[in-house]
This record gives sequence, structure tokens and C-alpha cells, in this order.
Amino acid sequence: MNKPRKQRLSGVEISRIIQGRGFQVSYSTIKNIIRNWNETHRHREVYVLQDPPEGYRAEFDWGFVDLTLGNIVQKVSLAIFTLNFSQYRFGLLFLNQTSFDVIQAHIHFFNEIKAVPQVIVYDNATTIYDIRKKQYNQRFLLCATHYQFKPQVCNPASPHEKGSTEKSVSVVRKSAFSERVRFASLSDANDHLRECLKGLNNQRVHRRTEVPVLLLEEERPEMYPLPSLEFSNYELRNASINRYNLVEVYKNYYSVPDSFCSKSILVKIFADRIEMMENEDVIAVHIRKIGRGEYSLQTGHYLMTLGRKPGAIRHSKLLRSLDQEILKLLEMHFIDKPKEFLPILELIRDSSPTAVVYALEVCKDRDLFVTPDLLKLLIFEPKSRMMETDGWKICEFEVPEPDLLVFDKKIGRELL
Repeated sequence: MNKPRKQRLSGVEISRIIQGRGFQVSYSTIKNIIRNWNETHRHREVYVLQDPPEGYRAEFDWGFVDLTLGNIVQKVSLAIFTLNFSQYRFGLLFLNQTSFDVIQAHIHFFNEIKAVPQVIVYDNATTIYDIRKKQYNQRFLLCATHYQFKPQVCNPASPHEKGSTEKSVSVVRKSAFSERVRFASLSDANDHLRECLKGLNNQRVHRRTEVPVLLLEEERPEMYPLPSLEFSNYELRNASINRYNLVEVYKNYYSVPDSFCSKSILVKIFADRIEMMENEDVIAVHIRKIGRGEYSLQTGHYLMTLGRKPGAIRHSKLLRSLDQEILKLLEMHFIDKPKEFLPILELIRDSSPTAVVYALEVCKDRDLFVTPDLLKLLIFEPKSRMMETDGWKICEFEVPEPDLLVFDKKIGRELL
């Protein structure tokens, strides 16, 4: 036992040595002997029960939830915070676990409890702490400095050092997503999670005299106050625009307005969106993609180019990213007249693909021939103008017979 751990014999090596010396002893017997020796000679691992003061400590951890968002089954990341004193729990769903998502989770947590704990404990997540380099992520450190809390990383393979959140992940996941797993969107799922957490935070927990919501009020004065300005959770970078009018951001591609003349553009990267800047003006916004090799193409970013090259519409990746109803419209009426299809693309830019699809459905229901002007009327005019005339109610009323003597007297007076 005095040898270094890496130089001690394993059960397999002991079995090989014994059998090599002519003893017929099975490996399972040797394992049992080693186990019995360990039980009588090794020291038990003892944990020290913690009782942190009010407002001092919180714990953070990630979990996973399998959800159906729309019609797609996805493994969604669940960020959980737990305040050790009050056992107040906070959770938020993300599609990824980037450093942007970690910081955004902290911002939402601090805004909800309206304060900042003095210490927050983490495991060895690479977006927070690089265990090989023994250093914190630089953007995360900027966030910690802004809010003045002290990050603390627990030892590897020691989940008991932050047992509150380890348990909270399981409790929240079962409470919120055991019965219901289908949601229209991630936002809808987060609204459901928020309501479930309200219920959990209003229930008594083990070894606490009050419910977490009331205990949070007691410990808030011991926390740090929120700074007057929220941390700016974004990254700025200059990105080159390639010949397809795209910029690459974290292995995904986003279109740029083709009216922008420079060969590079300033990109502001948020957790959920990408903003493109010209001087101080935002000229384009994309929903951020979370995978690799994905494209976010906006119709309005190619209209000037398509005006010069209308034939490029037919097999363009831009067109394939639009709704099937719009594709059918092109194939049925404009496949040989791509230039006449440009006003419809302008309508998509000025309204939205959803609005154009709605107008197409109205035309289909009423058996109307689709033209850009008709689509524009259906999109931008009040809905009352789209009412069917045969749906109006016919009101019947009686008109009394006129008294012609009154008319004759009036004419007679005027002649006099």
C-alpha cells in the first residue's frame, strides 16, 4: 500500500502472477479476497455536512431532457440553479451548452431572484473551466466580474460537492417533463417549465422551516445587489463575406444584404441571434443556428442580384429554404418567367414567408388566379376587405307609399 497508486498490482495482475507460480486459484476468488481486504483495511470516505449561511452559495449544473418541439424530437439542455440556504430552484431550457448559453442562464437567474449569490459552485464544464489549463473561460470571468460573484469549481468525479443541483436536476425534470413532452417551440417549453418551478418553489423542502419562496426573501439582503446595467452577452468579430454573399459564424452560414458593398462586415453574436452591423446600424438579424453546416438565408438579401440574374432562382438554395406553397407557385406559374416572380420575393421581404403563404391559401380557397398585386392586397389590406359578399346578411324593411298631395301642395307654393 506504500507504492504509488499507478504502480500497485491490479486483480488481473495478481491472478496472472499466482497462476504463473503454479497455484490454481480463479480470478473471481482473488477479487473476493481483494474486496474483503479493502473492507477491513481501507478508510471509509466521510462527507462533512454543510450548512452555508444565507445568501452565500448557489450551485449550477446542466441536465438533459428529451422533448418534441414542433414535430422534431430533440435532446434539450436544462440549466439548473439552486440556492443552498433557501433551496430555491431556477431552470431554463437551451438547445445548446455554449458559453453564451451559460452566461445567458446566469443573467436570467439573477434577474429572477433580483440579487447575486456570493459564491456559485460548478462542475468541470469546459464552457466554464478548462481543467487541463486550470483556468476559467475568459468571457465567463468577465460575467463573474461584472456581477461580483466568486466562481468555484468542485473536484472531478465529486458530485456530492454540489449535491443540491444534482438532486434538483432530477426533481425538476420529473416534475416538469414526465407527463408532458410535446411543445410547439422552445419558448412554449420554457413557459411550462416556469409554471412548474413556481409550484416547486412554493412547496416545503427537507430540513427547511419555510417554503423556498419565503426563504429567498430572507436571504436576499445577504446577497450582492444587481448591477445597474445588465452584462452584454455578445461577441463582436469581423467576418469576411464570400462570393455567395454569406458569412461563416461558428461553422454555420448567414446571408448579408447584397446592397452592402464591403467585403467584410461586423458581426455581433448573441446566444440566440446574429446581428450584422454597418457603423452603428443593424442591417440584418438572423436566428442563430446551433448545428454545423446550416444556412440562414433571407429573401431580401438577394433581390438586387436576382434582378440581374433571374434565371438563378429556379435551383437556388434560397428558394429551397422557403415554404412548399411558394415553391409550388413558382413551378405552376413562373417556372419559365422567373423575372415575374421577383415581386413575390419582394413581398416575402416586406412582410414574411408566413404572410405570403396565408395569402396563397386564401387564393386557393376562393379559386383566384394568383398575381403579385392580389397577394399584396390580401397581405396589407384590412381583413374586413376580404369578406365574402355572399356572406353579408340581407336586411328587409318596408317603405311606406308616398303621399302625393303633400308634393302637389309644395310645388304649388313654389310656383306662386
